[in-house]
Amino acid sequence: MDNLNAYNNASYEQMEDIPLPVFSETNNSLDYKDVRLDTGFESNHNMTATESVYSQRVITSQPLSGSNGSLESSGNRRAIPISVINRDNFGTTFQSPINGLDLMRNADQLIIQQNCDVTDLIADTENRYTVKVAARESAEAIYYATESSTSCHRMCFGSGRAFNMRLYDGSDQEAMSFKRRLGCGYCTFCFHLQKMEVWVPPGELVGTISQRWRGLQTSFEVCNRHEEVLYIIEGPRSFACFHKAGIFQIYTCDGATQIGTIVHQWDTVSGGYQLLLQMPSSITDNRHKALLLGSAFLLEYMFFESTQKKTNLGCFC
Repeated sequence: MDNLNAYNNASYEQMEDIPLPVFSETNNSLDYKDVRLDTGFESNHNMTATESVYSQRVITSQPLSGSNGSLESSGNRRAIPISVINRDNFGTTFQSPINGLDLMRNADQLIIQQNCDVTDLIADTENRYTVKVAARESAEAIYYATESSTSCHRMCFGSGRAFNMRLYDGSDQEAMSFKRRLGCGYCTFCFHLQKMEVWVPPGELVGTISQRWRGLQTSFEVCNRHEEVLYIIEGPRSFACFHKAGIFQIYTCDGATQIGTIVHQWDTVSGGYQLLLQMPSSITDNRHKALLLGSAFLLEYMFFESTQKKTNLGCFC
C-alpha cells in the first residue's frame, strides 16, 4: 500500500509541471497556465498556490497603415538603407536618416533625370524621374519620382497638366509629394498662374511654389506653409513660350542676393538632358530643400519636359 501511495504522489508531481492551455476571451489567444493540482496527499515540500502565465500571441489582422499602403500614418517607418561607406557625406556625427527628407542632409547639388523607355516614345505616358546627389560618388540616387495624372490632361494640356508627383526613398516609402494644379497662364496671361504644393507624409503641407505676374519675365515665389516668402526664382526677360531658357536664378526673399541656380544641361554620361539644382550650403532645413526641389520639377514641366508632344498645348498665351 505504501508503494502505491508513493507511485501516485510521483505521478501527480509530474502532472504539476504540465502547462494547461486556457482560452482567454480578452485577447483571443491561448494562455498556458502552470496550475498546481490539489492532490490531497501530503508531500515533503510546502505546496504553494503559484501561477505563471505564458502568452502566445496569435496575429489575426495586419498592422494599421495609411490610405496609400505606407506606414507613415501609424508612426512606424522602416529603416532607410544607406551606404555606410559614404557615411561621411552625412556629417562628422553620423546619424541614420529617420525620414525621407534626411537623405538631402548636407546635399547642395541635386540632379533630376527623366527615365524614358520605348513605351514613352510610342505613347503619351506618365513621367518617371530619378533624383541624385551630384557631389556623392557615382551620383548616388536618393529618390525615385513617379507622376500620377489623367490621360485627358496629358493629351489636351500637355506640360501644363495637373498631376501628383510622389518621391520614394530607397526603402520604397514616400518621402514627399508635389501636387500641381492645372495652370492656364504662362507669360502674357495673368490669371490662374502656375502653382505647386509640397507635402510630406502623413499629410503635412511644407509650402507652395507660385508664379508671379511680372510681364515678360518669368518669376516664382517659394513660400512656406504660412505663406511667408522664403526664396524668389527668376528667369530671363522674354516670352516663355518662345524662349526656352536654360538657367534660372534663386534669390533671397528680398530678391537682392543670388544664392543658387537651376540649370538645364546636357549630360554626356547618360546621353540626355538633366536638371541641376544648386543650393547654398547654408540651408540646413531639409524642408527648404524640398521646396526648391519642387520648384525644379515645376520648371522641368513648364520648359524642359522632353516627352512633350508637338500636338500638346503647353502655353495658352
